[in-house]
Amino acid sequence: MSVVDTCFLIDLIREDPGAIRFAEEAPLLSTTSISAAEFLYGARISTKPGVIEAARAFLAHFPVLPFDSDAAAIYAEIAAGLRQSGGRISSFDELIAATALRHGEVIVSRDTHFTAIPGLEVISY
Repeated sequence: MSVVDTCFLIDLIREDPGAIRFAEEAPLLSTTSISAAEFLYGARISTKPGVIEAARAFLAHFPVLPFDSDAAAIYAEIAAGLRQSGGRISSFDELIAATALRHGEVIVSRDTHFTAIPGLEVISY
């Protein structure tokens, strides 16, 4: 199973050809509770009617991996390590990466900064 990040979810709903092709070829895609929260937040602040309902229906197609105490410990290691090397990325992306690592999954993203995280396999689309 591959874990898709927030940008993948957005690209997929916007019908990005690369995201669509990847989704069609992937056997099973999941996301994280952090990406789900970011995605729903974006939908919630939209001024277009029905967006939040559509976003919830869209997310229902993805198993959502939880951020738990084991992921919290991994996050602390990631964030501290990146801080020491001067390479912090967004806290949300560090939380997403920690969740993927916690569950032993690869992450699917077009955001190259995920490659700075030791032990995280990143698949671009």
